[in-house]
Amino acid sequence: MLKKLLYEPLLHFLVLGALLFFFYAFSNNSGDTQNSIVISKERIEQLTSEWEKESLSIPTAKEKKEIIDKEIYQRVLYKEALKTGLDKNDNTIKGHLAQKMEAIIFDTQELASPSDKVLKKYLQEHEDKYREEEKISFVQNMTGPETTLFDKAYILTLFEASNIFGRSFSEGLFTLKADGKVHKLESDYGVHEVRITDKSKPKLKTFDMVKEKLKDDYLKLQREEKNDETYEVLKSQYNINIEEI
Repeated sequence: MLKKLLYEPLLHFLVLGALLFFFYAFSNNSGDTQNSIVISKERIEQLTSEWEKESLSIPTAKEKKEIIDKEIYQRVLYKEALKTGLDKNDNTIKGHLAQKMEAIIFDTQELASPSDKVLKKYLQEHEDKYREEEKISFVQNMTGPETTLFDKAYILTLFEASNIFGRSFSEGLFTLKADGKVHKLESDYGVHEVRITDKSKPKLKTFDMVKEKLKDDYLKLQREEKNDETYEVLKSQYNINIEEI
């Protein structure tokens, strides 16, 4: 029953509501009203800690006063900006505040660690993401002044082929089939007469090899889905009208 409750969107919304309340009440560490400014002890500690991390030293009494004066300066100008409506229709401010809200609202829910059974099922559903890098086997003859630089036969990945022969050659190489035909490809070194000897589908990596990546990818997907659900709950609280252009 408790597990079921943890996945209820309504519960998420109530929790988020509480988080927002505490954020506005405490995260700003401000008891500010329209015409008052309160620099709380917690806020001073936070500012001091940030200063210490940046400067790698403990602030002197003078520097601490300067830190507090700067905070007061910003608060005064911020409140004046709100009074004059400078925050309205300012995309930079909107974007900055939206990013801060994302940090508060999203990615905060604890996700249960998936079992091996769940991860194996996920692997089956996304096999192409967890295969060994594709390799191609080919033999070549080359015309040009630099023929002695290269071997006759290779087994390479796309990345390896690109490092040796260049991107254009390697991309063309991997479009070819192991059909016994000779194909001409150009590189910066000359013309290559290439015949593909093997191009098999890359093997699926073993579960143990990719378990940690599977877990990371699975939890990332779960978090994205939870974030989407949370947003939809928040969005549903608003009446949204879009005017036609």
